[in-house]
Amino acid sequence: MKNFFIGFFIILTLSACKHSAKDPDVTIVKQETPISHDDIKKVTLVDRHGDEMEIITNNTKNTVAVRLNGKTYELQKNVENPGFSTDDNQYQFTENKYEVTFLKKDADMVLFHAKKDQQDKKMALQ
Repeated sequence: MKNFFIGFFIILTLSACKHSAKDPDVTIVKQETPISHDDIKKVTLVDRHGDEMEIITNNTKNTVAVRLNGKTYELQKNVENPGFSTDDNQYQFTENKYEVTFLKKDADMVLFHAKKDQQDKKMALQ
């Protein structure tokens, strides 16, 4: 009787181990991350005091993200003035060929002002 139970247990164990570890019904689906086709440009400027400001311009959506002193400001294209401003109209960012200015409008205070590198222009003039 003992041998019958031991034999039955061995047969049961061997038949249970014949199943595949991988389930053939399971398929792995890879999710594709959407590729952004936005025209994004990153620039880091340093002013004469040594302060750094990072400017991330998205020309497709007409937005600018300004990172200054650990804070990030999201600005939208301003229809009335040349430049960008925040939704609450407290901050304004203007940029031209040679200068970048970021100011707080309600206090009339310039937070950052820097001149862009003019190395390319000097090389062209020579």
